[in-house]
Parts: sequence; C-alpha cells; structure tokens
Amino acid sequence: MAANPMRRIEVDKVGINMGVGESGEKLAKAEKLLSNSAIAGQKPIKRQAKRSLQPLGIKKGEAIACKVTLRGKRAAEFLKRCFKIQNKLLMSQFDTYGNFSFGIAEHTDFGIRYEPKVGIFGMDVSVALKRPGYRIKERRIQRKKVPNKQRINRADVFAFLEKEYGVEVVEE
Repeated sequence: MAANPMRRIEVDKVGINMGVGESGEKLAKAEKLLSNSAIAGQKPIKRQAKRSLQPLGIKKGEAIACKVTLRGKRAAEFLKRCFKIQNKLLMSQFDTYGNFSFGIAEHTDFGIRYEPKVGIFGMDVSVALKRPGYRIKERRIQRKKVPNKQRINRADVFAFLEKEYGVEVVEE
C-alpha cells in the first residue's frame, strides 16, 4: 500500500541572504556573486537597514544586503549543492514548525574561484518546508488554519533531510 501523498514533505522556498553591512561597491560585488549560476542563478533584490546604527555607520533606509528566494526545482538543486558542502546541521538550527537555517562561510565553497578584487562573502540560507494542503492558510477565499495533524514537526524534518539529502542532524 502506498503512503498517503498528502503527508509528503517538500521544499516550499529557500531564502539566500548576503549581508555586507554597507552599500556601494561591496554590495554590488555581493549582488553579482549571488546572481552567479553556481550559487542562485537569478537576480537578487537589495535589502534596506531597518534602523540607524551609529557605531557601524549604517543609516536607516540604506541598502546593506541582498537576497534571493528560490522555489521549486531551483530550490531543491541549490540545497543539494549546499549539503555537499555542509552535511551536518545542529538541532538548534530548527524551529518547532520544521523550518531551518544555516550559514555558508565562503562563496568559494560552490566552486567559484577566489579573486582578491572581489573578496570573500558568506551567506545565510533559510529553508521553509511544507506539505500539500498548506495553501489553505494563504489563500484569499475561505482562509483556514492548517490542522495539527498536517503540520510538520522536527522529527518529520529530520527524517526527510536524512532520506532526501543525506544530512545528519546532531546535538550541540
């Protein structure tokens, strides 16, 4: 007997964020790297500072980071490349709803050659998982809550990551 298709877990979206802390040339280099086909392969958007931080020289509204959101096949392929680089995650990187985040220290891990003019950039990767039927909480007409039995818990995510990507989840 086949498993219930409504219990299948899939990747909803993957958010990749590169925070550089300043606008200008450094941010432009980060945008170029993020749009590289070895990393995301799509055009990033700029993110503005929410508040001014005097000691860091950041003004409110100044562009200080760039991000990309991947969905579907692109998201799954990106995760496969990420988990070749880093195949262990800590339990503290997961929330109660099955979403998780991790960091990649250097963009050169994706096979991009290091260039002294560009420098080294790290990135934060946030992954949101879902099951079929999650649309009921986002639709306009007859919006409803997702029932508890349909929600994703941590144990489901650990099993999914082990099976799909070969990722080991370890305690601190």
